[in-house]
Amino acid sequence: MNQMTRMTRTVLMIMAIGFCLMTVNAKASEKIDPCALLTKAEIQAALGQNVGDGKLNTRANIAGGGPCEYTVGSFGVFSILSKETGPGETADKVMSEMKKRKIAVTEATGIGDSSFFSSPGYGMVQLNTFKGTKYLIITMLVPGATEAAQKTAAGDLMNKALKRM
Repeated sequence: MNQMTRMTRTVLMIMAIGFCLMTVNAKASEKIDPCALLTKAEIQAALGQNVGDGKLNTRANIAGGGPCEYTVGSFGVFSILSKETGPGETADKVMSEMKKRKIAVTEATGIGDSSFFSSPGYGMVQLNTFKGTKYLIITMLVPGATEAAQKTAAGDLMNKALKRM
């Protein structure tokens, strides 16, 4: 009888641990609506220009999630994307791949677990941030704004977005 009680307790303990792990995994893999991470007013305040309503781009990489896109001023753009990291996808690996493609990258400290800026050209700035199992990217091209001003705004907005995850 004593052995049966111990075995029952062990099985119940294993089931409880399994349930806890499934709950944690389910929470980690939940898709995040990128349009819920920032408000139009927050983006407008950070960029100092009029910003249109955010719209989810469902035609973009559906497997990775679609970005929420905003129009800035007359012809500028701002977008935020949130996706799960892929197997082995890390900030170091993504930075390395960008460097191979001759895209300028610089580390950004104090944002998420690991972050870096990339400058794909034409005045565009991207902030790539890894936080737990999530990978977020803010992309912006703000007419009349310097690269430094865009990087500051991107960092401030990313920190706000991370608080809502």
